Amino acid sequence: MVTKYRRVAMAAVVFGLGAGQARGAAFQLREGDPDWLANAFAGSAAKAYDAGTAWNNPAGMTLLDSSELDDGVNYFDPGIRFSGNDIVNGKSVRGGTGGDAGPAAVSAGFEGVYSATHDLKFGMAAEAPFGLRTSYPTDFVGRYQALVSSIFDLQLALAAAYRLSPQISIGGGPVLTYFHARLTQAINTSAFVPNGGDSVVDIHGDDVAAGYHLGVMYEVNSGLRFGLDYHSRIGVDVTGQQRVAVPQAIRTQNPFVAAVLDALNQDVATQITLPDYATLSAYYDVLPEWTLLGTVQWTHWSLIQTLSVETPTSVEQTPIGFRNTWMGSVGANWRPPAFPRLMLQMGVLYDEGANTDLTRGARLPDEDRIGTGVGATYALTPRMNVRVGYLHEFPGFGGDKVNYSNNFPNAGTLVGSYANNADVLSAGVTMKF
Repeated sequence: MVTKYRRVAMAAVVFGLGAGQARGAAFQLREGDPDWLANAFAGSAAKAYDAGTAWNNPAGMTLLDSSELDDGVNYFDPGIRFSGNDIVNGKSVRGGTGGDAGPAAVSAGFEGVYSATHDLKFGMAAEAPFGLRTSYPTDFVGRYQALVSSIFDLQLALAAAYRLSPQISIGGGPVLTYFHARLTQAINTSAFVPNGGDSVVDIHGDDVAAGYHLGVMYEVNSGLRFGLDYHSRIGVDVTGQQRVAVPQAIRTQNPFVAAVLDALNQDVATQITLPDYATLSAYYDVLPEWTLLGTVQWTHWSLIQTLSVETPTSVEQTPIGFRNTWMGSVGANWRPPAFPRLMLQMGVLYDEGANTDLTRGARLPDEDRIGTGVGATYALTPRMNVRVGYLHEFPGFGGDKVNYSNNFPNAGTLVGSYANNADVLSAGVTMKF
């Protein structure tokens, strides 16, 4: 019992990442700037008309004619609702379906570019590309699979860009990441202590790691360009602690079970690979007032097939089984001739989920999703813009079924389906210097 729980508890670090907000596949997040949401991320690696390119494609910084700072604040309102039950030894677990497991959250993004010369630029960006916050009540039928999942990942990207020719620019630099995870779930000991209640395990750990990002921009002419951006994989060595809260009823009725649970209080460690991803985008000024945008993004989720967990006494493997994913989006910007300071934006996307009906669980009810975005940019002055963006996501054409077990004794199998959606509202300011 002790050994098996160690493996499953740390496996939660992977399955707990990223269902609580509007997101990409698995535990990927793309929000950071209202301009990105407004176009449903279409054209992200080719726009290069503001400092956001420091994150989306550093090569695009050469298109900026001045230094610039951008920021964005995002409000997430996700909906994650389960219907079904958890089956243990042929019987349904008592409890409720958990209500809405996606609490509201707030995040922010920041980008800056310094124009050293016409052809040489430097930039930085602070973003949260991976993360979540999900929470189920203690009477959730799937409490032996998951209760709370809280992930925070902050990445700081530094970059330089140089124009090689009138048509080609390159850029890149290091990426530093701080990763923190906290995950909880209940332990079913009813077979040993029928009226003892549930113990709750709490796992938390963190790490600092580094990777890099690279980009290239090809300008066919002043109104047509293509951008290619690559963010490297980052290996995160999570170290932390595992703590178990044991009810007094269990200690009184069965001291042996309490001692077994107390033995789970120890240091734990695991390795997680944050996947690399590549983005290809196009930007086309088809008319003076109309711009068409497009993006295709590939994410290397198949890197996460197993999870190796270490404790002071064991090293074990847990299967994960993610698959690579694609995201595609198209969008448009319209500048009404009667309102030259205003730009209206729109976009749609389709994003594949990284798991299947067998790997979809309470911590990560990931599925294919469709997104629609709208927004606007208004120039208050020649050097200051205000922007708003809104993105709505709803299920795509993939599966939403759940038939998942974490293989822990008496945790059962979660059987049912998830209904997911998300709304994100973003606002920000750009300033040129």
